[in-house]
Amino acid sequence: MGMILSSGNQTVEPYFRAFGPPTVGFYATRMRMGSGGRKPPGEIFSDVVQSAELLLETGVDAIDLQATGIMMERGPDGEKEVVRAIEEATGIPTYTATQAVVEALRKLNLKKIILIHPLDENAISKEKIYLESVGLNVTHAFGLRSGEQSASVPPSKWVSEAIKQNREDGEGFFLSGSFTTMLEAISPIEKELGKPVVTSVQAALWMGIQFLNEKIGDNWGYNTRPKELGHLFEG
Repeated sequence: MGMILSSGNQTVEPYFRAFGPPTVGFYATRMRMGSGGRKPPGEIFSDVVQSAELLLETGVDAIDLQATGIMMERGPDGEKEVVRAIEEATGIPTYTATQAVVEALRKLNLKKIILIHPLDENAISKEKIYLESVGLNVTHAFGLRSGEQSASVPPSKWVSEAIKQNREDGEGFFLSGSFTTMLEAISPIEKELGKPVVTSVQAALWMGIQFLNEKIGDNWGYNTRPKELGHLFEG
């Protein structure tokens, strides 16, 4: 499985390797994502395709573009254009973390969600627009404003914030952000509140496994899957 990551990301590779199937190899390449308008869309587009072409040389079976922020900025149509360009350049099935989140929420039958984000209202508003454009209803949103070093926020903080931000009209949670410790907060939140939780990293790992399911086979049954991954990984 190949991954295209933000140049500064320190969490996705360790989480995939710690919680993913032991028979799957994970190979990453990196680029400067430039979310929030820091890079022109055309430059991001070409960099993504170039990064995917580098993964082609490793012989991966699927590619995860772990770029939640810039894909939500592009919107679903722009996102599909990027995925299509990668697949045309490499011939490798490709998905984005954002597409994985949407499919994960649908798999869990969640239409009304509570969004928790490491950044501020500007980032949240873009994600709300994206999520609502694909038929999801963000009933409540909260930004921690932790900045670029959101991985330094401990899982316990995400758990406490989920408890504080919980609302009756929210069927479940989406904890957005790849450079975070949110994955480790999934199980405690689900146990405390009884609501499913989806995170950017957890959903991307889940969708990658769907792409590789035929090769993985029965070697990673539901009874052996890490409980930390939550309801999404249950049968």
